[in-house]
Amino acid sequence: MDIVADFKPVPTRAALALQRKKQPNDFQAVVFEDPDKSSDDVKEHNRKLEKGDSERNISKDETEEFDIKKARNEVLRFAMNNQRIPKNKKKMEMFQLMKMGGKAPKKPYKNYKDLLDERKRLKDIREQRKKFHQLGKNQTGAASVKCRSKTKLEKQQKKRAPVTAIDQNYGVVKPKLKKRK
Repeated sequence: MDIVADFKPVPTRAALALQRKKQPNDFQAVVFEDPDKSSDDVKEHNRKLEKGDSERNISKDETEEFDIKKARNEVLRFAMNNQRIPKNKKKMEMFQLMKMGGKAPKKPYKNYKDLLDERKRLKDIREQRKKFHQLGKNQTGAASVKCRSKTKLEKQQKKRAPVTAIDQNYGVVKPKLKKRK
């Protein structure tokens, strides 16, 4: 038996790569053609690309990508159209216009004396509420905290401790006697 003839080296990655490199490269390109599209559509599409038309001119069917901004705007528009209260609808429209770069509408004009009177009135109301709150009452003067009145039985139970359980709170008493040495 010849030991040299039986010896076969373990193929490594590098050795396998060299073997593949020595073999001829049989690369074939495969092009997928959609059977649903007729050949006329494919030719027309190829002509557009050759002329330099950008893909923006291609119809929406060919490029179906989900645009989150458009979807968000659609949802906002839907919500705006379905508002029942006209005041809320107007607010939403103004918010959207401001977001797009428009200027906010001016606040309605108020006479300065009327504005001062209104602020003074609001300040008085706040102070009055604070006073009531400190007393524990609400705006109408009723107590804000409900106190539970104790019944006679509860008061009597608190006064009288049961005789049978006199050592209940104290536990076991151990005398502290020191041992003499």
